Amino acid sequence: MAGLYKYDHGERFEQHGFYNLLVFLAIYIPLNLVLGVLYVLWRKVDRFPAYFAVVVLVGGIYVSVSLVHYRKVFDQGLRGSFDYSLDECTWSGRNIPFVDILPAGTQNFWAGSMHCKSEPQRIDVNIDENGVLTVHCETPGSNVLIDILPETREWPLRDKDIWSTCNHMVIERTQHLEYYNDIPFVLNDTTQTVVVRCGSSSTLVSRVAPPVSKLPVYTPPQDSDTRTPNTTSIRVSPDILHSNRKSPNVIYLMLDAVSRRQFHRQLPHSAHILRTLHQPDVSQITELFRYHSVGFSTDNNTKAMFLGDIYPKKRNTLPIWAYFRDRGYITARVESGCEDWAKEYNGHNYPQQDFAVSNRSLDYELTAPFCLPEFYPSVGNPFGNFKGPYSIIARCLFGRYLHEWAFDYLYKLRRELRPQPAMPQKARKHRPYMITVALMEGHEGTGEVLRTLDDALAAFLKDMRDSGELDDTVLIIGGDHGLHMGLNFAYTQNGRIEHQNPFFAMS
Repeated sequence: MAGLYKYDHGERFEQHGFYNLLVFLAIYIPLNLVLGVLYVLWRKVDRFPAYFAVVVLVGGIYVSVSLVHYRKVFDQGLRGSFDYSLDECTWSGRNIPFVDILPAGTQNFWAGSMHCKSEPQRIDVNIDENGVLTVHCETPGSNVLIDILPETREWPLRDKDIWSTCNHMVIERTQHLEYYNDIPFVLNDTTQTVVVRCGSSSTLVSRVAPPVSKLPVYTPPQDSDTRTPNTTSIRVSPDILHSNRKSPNVIYLMLDAVSRRQFHRQLPHSAHILRTLHQPDVSQITELFRYHSVGFSTDNNTKAMFLGDIYPKKRNTLPIWAYFRDRGYITARVESGCEDWAKEYNGHNYPQQDFAVSNRSLDYELTAPFCLPEFYPSVGNPFGNFKGPYSIIARCLFGRYLHEWAFDYLYKLRRELRPQPAMPQKARKHRPYMITVALMEGHEGTGEVLRTLDDALAAFLKDMRDSGELDDTVLIIGGDHGLHMGLNFAYTQNGRIEHQNPFFAMS
């Protein structure tokens, strides 16, 4: 065991060493216990082989019937089933979805709770429109401490390396101040998130800063203006360039490592609400069924999404947010894994690491809260099995699921970006927006943590539907690839099919 641990200690995409070790233990120990119990029963119980044969027969019938059912379910989507055609591609190999038989929680029940431990909230916090922070602490005699988290959007690439610097930079650049009731606490115009601590209670407070009303229309630099033909390799249709139609808003939720079937398996509530978004006179749902992964992991798949090119030949290639921003869109990105996409997956494309890609591409960025040591370990391996963005248990921050903080900010963004009925007519000028949110709950070996996302995602979808935003908003929910670790991927053809069949739906 010590030799195996020393040999297989990697955490990068192709290795996942700690998880592989856990899988070995999860199979080795229970299997030997079962064999030991069966041996004792065989020695102690009369006619045990006959009883055992009956159990195996009944269990085999149940499994066979279930597999027939789940093979039919596999091809079902939001609005019907996948239609096979002899002249088109089909699944490679025999697709037997054993993983569908497993009850929820089977693969990580031993790891710990899938719920966040509730923390006593004795803090009432408010930030008014002038940026004045007001705190009421219900714990007598406790000092109120404010952590002002840094704005990461303007940071150069060299400060955003996920493997060594990004989370440490957030910690080092966080300001720690004391709050006094008799002195107004005014936040900087660009401060978006603060942590308020009072006694044993802590909470995160976010806002959209600066307000959209104070955000000037962006003018791209001439040498990188993506509207100039010689600066871009992406071809934009003339019909789009010269269309008189109002530009639609775009919201893209990226579900890391989530296959199409896994979405339906682990997020049933969200899938149900997503079906109701199909309203022929308002919006239609389109879902992809076939193979459409172009690489093993996040690297190539997200390059295809955000660069339009897996192997860009030009230097200083700008990601898709810059293309939208150059065309008048307000752009925003939420990274719930404490990583910067441009640095992690395209950083080698920039000779000068002092270039701030986010500052060039984005109006708003939320990363810092997801780098806090309460969630993202600041010492040792940050990508372990029991804490951090790849953990096999619930990912929590201050008593709430991590993704709930991301959805809170997304809700505030939507409220801030959309013209409100109470606004004066002159102030209700439409500025289209493009928002991406990266959600990491699918990126872990058991495939179970994704279930924790269901309620929050379903609530978001319901709010999008009921608010009428789908009238002028393109909503995309998609995975970069299916699950690429764990027992199903390692040992079954179904796992390999799901890996290349990520979920994708657009309304």
